[in-house]
Amino acid sequence: MKFSGSGCAISQASASLLTEYVKKMPMTEALAIEPKDILELLGVALSPNRLKCGLLSLETLKKTLREKV
Repeated sequence: MKFSGSGCAISQASASLLTEYVKKMPMTEALAIEPKDILELLGVALSPNRLKCGLLSLETLKKTLREKV
């Protein structure tokens, strides 16, 4: 699994970490990932303005997986 995209450092870091996190994970488990899981992966506190950047990859992953079901 890989991703291709552009964006701010936080969105790119989040996408990279999420990609590694979900490798070989069953689709049902990937769909159950919560925003708090992504924030733990990032390991830094995000301001409310940057929260959307950090969670964009999760939103995209879930939307893509739901379309495949």
